Amino acid sequence: MISNLINKIHHGRCIALFPGAFRPPHKAHFAAVKYLASQPEIDEVVVIITNRIRGIPGTRKALDVDVSRKIWEIFLRNLPNVRVEIAPKSAVKHAFGYFERVDKGDCLLFCVGESDFEQGDGRFSKLNDMTDRSGIAAQVIAAPTGTLPGRATQIRANLARGIAGRDAFMATLPDHLTPDERENVWKICQQGMKEMSDITREKVRVLLVENGFAEIGEISVAKPGKRDEVFRVRLDDGKRLFVKYAMDTVKSASLDQLGSAKPRARLAVERRAIKWLNANLPAEIELPEVIHFNKERRTLMLSEVCPGGKSLRDDLETGVFDPAVSKAASRFLARCHLSKGKIAPLWGDEAADKRHWKMMLALRTVGFKTTPFSEAVNRDLATLQRSSDAASENRFLHLDFVPKNIRIGAQKIGVIDLELSSGFGDPAYDLGVFLGHYIFWGISTNSTHSCRKSIQEALNVYRKTIGNDWRDMQSRVAAFAGASIFHRIADDGGKQIPGCVNQCAETAKTLLSKGVNGVENIEQLLSDAVMGRLCESPVRFNF
Repeated sequence: MISNLINKIHHGRCIALFPGAFRPPHKAHFAAVKYLASQPEIDEVVVIITNRIRGIPGTRKALDVDVSRKIWEIFLRNLPNVRVEIAPKSAVKHAFGYFERVDKGDCLLFCVGESDFEQGDGRFSKLNDMTDRSGIAAQVIAAPTGTLPGRATQIRANLARGIAGRDAFMATLPDHLTPDERENVWKICQQGMKEMSDITREKVRVLLVENGFAEIGEISVAKPGKRDEVFRVRLDDGKRLFVKYAMDTVKSASLDQLGSAKPRARLAVERRAIKWLNANLPAEIELPEVIHFNKERRTLMLSEVCPGGKSLRDDLETGVFDPAVSKAASRFLARCHLSKGKIAPLWGDEAADKRHWKMMLALRTVGFKTTPFSEAVNRDLATLQRSSDAASENRFLHLDFVPKNIRIGAQKIGVIDLELSSGFGDPAYDLGVFLGHYIFWGISTNSTHSCRKSIQEALNVYRKTIGNDWRDMQSRVAAFAGASIFHRIADDGGKQIPGCVNQCAETAKTLLSKGVNGVENIEQLLSDAVMGRLCESPVRFNF
């Protein structure tokens, strides 16, 4: 294959490019490079390491790019025609940059593993067009790695096991390494495991400086414990902004891959959502201001919402229920939902919005991380999924309208985290999830009166604003309130409210059941829920 390509060229050099993450490089990677370096037609082999993060399974840690570079230096000690480059972003994109770095008459070989080659590696779909435009001969080739052991994800998992994973790790290293070199590779990896937030924080600092924010006082994680972290940046002048960063996410990542990094598209979605809301809704709710958006670097910088304020969740979990806040939040939702037939797709096209909606709907109904509920509950969740999907249409939905995403300021409330928004769905989802959180915290804090009042204000203003659509959706609102409570319980195994798990679960069961079977008086039903009057029968759990 290589000879056939070279024979088409009468002069010039042949450069083989091997892009990848290599976190860490292993025996199969080295076999590919050794094969390329041994071919007489190839003048030089360039290993290109992506600067993107690769997490270590089961941990909050990752291997940074320097680990890969140091290990390749050990592997390549006897291969003088091989060198290593670090790509500032995508390794494949960096490899494509060679079309501008070589001369006509030269040729480029893009190397992939055998399995990727057989399946068709979509990363190189533009190669023929680039060859036609540049006049540089190029081809994708497979490097024969055979059945050599080595999958980078499993190797990282072995690293996380420490001594228990050492032998399995060592088995994936190239055979030509000396005992001392093998030990050195192990040490480099063990010492190179860093907190993912620390690696990303430094990348964010560089991006801030590049965009003119040189006077940085502090960069901290806004919500610890999440892999798709949001960074809070305090500038020296006292102002704060928030940075969302998805540069390290693989292109295929999606929301339903729990614990994964932030899917890339979500940043663009949030930017579009903020733009639409500012253009179409009264300025009664404070929204983030887009300070900087870089599609290429997959970075979104947003202003702080309600500076000096707090989240609605801070209030609810301590039993503080302000009817004025629930009323303002519910009015905002209703005005979003009035957009029927008037909003362009947020995820790129109508089909993408529909796929996103179906995934979010499943996560709140049939897609819990565990299924600890009775068969009757699971049947009702499936019924809710079907009925809600049938009622979905073109509207603006937030799809994560929960108390932690609602800010309370001195003069108004604010709404944040619009990256899950959609131009398609069922408005009952948003309102039901919102009210379900109120019921959950009302029960767990025993704040009966103020919680009931807040729910009543929210229902009144929503119903008045949304108009004729209310009659059709109210039953699903009740059902989603129940599903939302179940979602909270399943999400943490009931640890957050150990004394109220059964009451919350039995309340959720009844809300869900009555909702999918039709509700005539939702106000009374939700009031009974807060009062603890819906605990009809026990719910079985398998946490």
